[in-house]
Amino acid sequence: MKKILLYLFFFYSQIAYSQKVLSPVQIAERVKPGTVMIQATFIGTVSAIKPVFDEAALENLALQVKANLESEGQFTTDLFWNVYIKTFCANISDYMMKGTETVSKDLNTTMIGSGFIITPDGYVITNAHVVDENDESTKQNFVQQAFQEIIEDDAKEIEVSMGRKLTEDEAKALTDANSWYFSQTLSVGRIKKEFSIVMGISGDKTEIIPVVIPAKLVTQGAAIPGKDVAILKLTEKHIYPTIRIGDDKTMRVGDQVYALGYPAVATFHPLISKESISEATLTRGLVSAKKNMNDGWEVLQTDASITHGNSGGPVSNEKGEVIGLATFGSIDEQRGQEVQGMNFIVPVTIVKEFIEKADITPAMSDISLAYESALDLFDKAWYKKALVKFKEVKGMNNSFPFVDKFIEETETNINKGLDKEPKGLDPMYYYIGGGTLLLILGLIFILRRKKKA
Repeated sequence: MKKILLYLFFFYSQIAYSQKVLSPVQIAERVKPGTVMIQATFIGTVSAIKPVFDEAALENLALQVKANLESEGQFTTDLFWNVYIKTFCANISDYMMKGTETVSKDLNTTMIGSGFIITPDGYVITNAHVVDENDESTKQNFVQQAFQEIIEDDAKEIEVSMGRKLTEDEAKALTDANSWYFSQTLSVGRIKKEFSIVMGISGDKTEIIPVVIPAKLVTQGAAIPGKDVAILKLTEKHIYPTIRIGDDKTMRVGDQVYALGYPAVATFHPLISKESISEATLTRGLVSAKKNMNDGWEVLQTDASITHGNSGGPVSNEKGEVIGLATFGSIDEQRGQEVQGMNFIVPVTIVKEFIEKADITPAMSDISLAYESALDLFDKAWYKKALVKFKEVKGMNNSFPFVDKFIEETETNINKGLDKEPKGLDPMYYYIGGGTLLLILGLIFILRRKKKA
């Protein structure tokens, strides 16, 4: 009977959790510890055919731009060069040709993505393209690193012709266009790949500091349009913070979703301290649509902000459960720029295919369960009980992320007399106990009928 009671208590508590809708603050607090940055380092050699300019096509472009601006009465030298460069970059294959010179360069570069931990011993989910040296965007990054000198020399030649410096937008457009063109003939030699994750841990004075942990690749799908999922395994033995796995099939158009990850523009912003890189960024949006890839499997469209670096990060529902991976966005073909609000999520249904193939069983770690319990008590302002639970978490792992911050905040609230713990039991216990009693009575009734029969 005791075992039955324990089982029933667990059963009803799980139902209670599954029905709980969380605020954005609560989702961030629960999902951040298990959200990690992925580092993929590629060392080796790359080769590409150096392109040459089509002088006749460039001359025609200059005449066309000049004539159009003059006909509109808008011609100025600065505007001419701005339109000229933008047109050149948007249609670079019309103005550059494959040359005859092959150039080879050494490569040593690190790509950044996001991921999340699904087991206490450190299995990590991310996107396949984050760890794939043959991904198109990865190749363009290889080009920018390996052929930086050639790309910069081309930019300097243009600046001499212009008689002025390139603007920031013009320089970026040229770099992106040249990188794309080089990547079309890029061949990757023997590349050595090394993987690691960066996660935040508690430091002194409640600060979150980054720590790097090596990882190995377990399994990998194919980058979009393939099933863009990869699994890593952390090689250091710890009890890791984990994230709950949800069900994307229950999501409807209009449901709220929350993306956590490490967008490069915010993570490595020049004004942000290096110590802050392990702090994941939360964005929010809706499920905008459910659409099928050409192969027939479903993806979720969202207007939540996702950009380079977010790839592989968890996208959660309102209960803080992961329902997919932030994976790819949309590009304006004319301008070659990202279109925000048109991003896509690889659903957790696809992720589960890889989990099952790798014979992995997702599970919440004891420390994450204890941390969730502490947060639940904190949210109800039961600060004395929350403090006991937070200290239990700290006893399990002295550097568990954010726990020191909550211990300090909880102690402050207790000292201010803000604890609101009721003298009786939490009403939820009555709810669970009442349901358990009804279920037991039902079981007894059924057993007695069977006995009589």
